[in-house]
Amino acid sequence: MLYFSVTIAGILILYAISFISQPAEIELNDLWKYDGEKVIVKGIVKNKIGNVLEISDGKGRCKVYYENNDNIDYGDEIVVLGIVGEYKDEFAVYADEIKICRKWEEENVSLPYLLENYEDFINTNVNVSGYIYSTCKNYFYLTDEFIEYRIKVYYNDSLLFNKFDRVCVKAFFYYDSKNACFLLKIKDEIHGVIKNE
Repeated sequence: MLYFSVTIAGILILYAISFISQPAEIELNDLWKYDGEKVIVKGIVKNKIGNVLEISDGKGRCKVYYENNDNIDYGDEIVVLGIVGEYKDEFAVYADEIKICRKWEEENVSLPYLLENYEDFINTNVNVSGYIYSTCKNYFYLTDEFIEYRIKVYYNDSLLFNKFDRVCVKAFFYYDSKNACFLLKIKDEIHGVIKNE
């Protein structure tokens, strides 16, 4: 009976130690408090340059250094496990592991939702549904069903759709400060236009 009690107590102590040693899940604006510690952060990929990702959780931004990021795209929601350290005079997470929670193309949003919530989507890949309003040589206009919202979509291929065809557009969403407008740009092989029946 004594051995059984000691064994159970040992298991409980090991469980408590493992629970205490779990990395903290933190918000990005609190990164500086955890310098040198292992943390878990979550955010949406806003930028990607080489091995460095920039993510945002709506309250803050941070850089994530991860060498194996080939399958991570703008707009993906990721969870990062890594150690907080300095990167070019700011804090960053040096990732041991990244888990993709949601790929950007899995979430289809309507054009009104995209434009009314642009802060959540700016400078990311989006999958937006709407209707062809008009077409030109290198672009077309996408509108909503009530023709209250409209956005220019840059598209280099010939468009095989008719006016008011319902489509899904997978493109990069950004703000053109020169012309003061939001735009969608089909620029990668992961982008395109699909007829939505």
